[in-house]
Amino acid sequence: MIELAPHDLCTGCTSCANACPHHAITMKADGEGFLYPTIDRNRCVECGLCTKRCPILSPMRRDNTNVPKTFALWSYPDRTVSSSGGAFSAFARNIIKEKGCVWGAAFVNKSKCKHIEAKSLDELVALRGSKYVQSELRDAFSKIKGELQQGIQVLFCGTPCQVAGLQAYLHKEYNNLLTLDLACHGVPSDIVFQAYLKKLSDRKGVNIDRFEFRHLNGWGKAPTVEIRGKLRPIYGIDNLYMRAFDRSALFRSSCYSCPYARLPRLGDCTIADFWGIGRHGKPFKQNVLKGVSLVLANNKKGEEAVSQLENVFMEQRTLEEALIENHNITHPSLRHPQRNLIIHAFLNPNKTLDEIAVEFNLIDKSLKGQIKELASKWHVFDLVKSVYNKYKSL
Repeated sequence: MIELAPHDLCTGCTSCANACPHHAITMKADGEGFLYPTIDRNRCVECGLCTKRCPILSPMRRDNTNVPKTFALWSYPDRTVSSSGGAFSAFARNIIKEKGCVWGAAFVNKSKCKHIEAKSLDELVALRGSKYVQSELRDAFSKIKGELQQGIQVLFCGTPCQVAGLQAYLHKEYNNLLTLDLACHGVPSDIVFQAYLKKLSDRKGVNIDRFEFRHLNGWGKAPTVEIRGKLRPIYGIDNLYMRAFDRSALFRSSCYSCPYARLPRLGDCTIADFWGIGRHGKPFKQNVLKGVSLVLANNKKGEEAVSQLENVFMEQRTLEEALIENHNITHPSLRHPQRNLIIHAFLNPNKTLDEIAVEFNLIDKSLKGQIKELASKWHVFDLVKSVYNKYKSL
């Protein structure tokens, strides 16, 4: 009998479901809302293709380097409409210019996170910005394979496990495919995110029209919600989802033993925020207020893609500097000891955000925590960064 990846290791990448020629595998949510493959034994013919295309059961060998070239980067036209420096958009612009397809996570119907494709700069808008929730892939891999076989240039951006799933599904190298993996902390389920939005809406007494995890014009901004057409930042208990996220309390089980949080990375390039740039070693005499992207070129294809980027600021830095404040590039997140209880509390319709915050002590009430909250609320971080930037430029 065919056995798929164990529950605690399966990433939900959909490679097996896309690969099955008999459509015997469907993705179904477990009790925490995470999607897992389920086999219809009446359709399954025991061909074993699903296990051969599973990146956990049959991992593929990649010849990426352990010492990737490291760049600080921002895209001039995209920096102020991106949650970091706009590196993803810079790569995407080159693909779209070649009449190619760009695949990335987007909020569909305002708050449902799915992987969709963009073929124009207008369609690219939905793919920008951070989404701290696992996106649905559905039949994305099979569509991408069809595009690649037609000779279309394709860019795929996703979590490392999604990149691994695509590579396992394709099972061969395509010169016309460029992959970007993200420096990922871990992924909560969409159902937990939707439960949080419902509790937030109840707490504020209004419908939440749209949720934005990070403001798209600079670092250090709080999440925002759109209410009656106006974007409003949220703090404290209203921001409890991200407080739980930051404590690694909402992630899929496989995230805590992620085999991809290491060097060498899986994608042709890795993209992230370049947290701490200039604070560790070589000074960085540029204004970082609007965000700086980190790009690791993990192989020759990645290096070539970086060299072809247009209208960008780019400076080579050291890998050592990049890793100091990007722990998840080389290490999985540590599981919160109350992770299961916290997820079920979010899913409990009778529990309010206030009750969850108190029960699990998710709000930092220390003096330091309160100062950080006020600093974020009153944009003190922006002022400090501005002064720091001027000092560094002297």
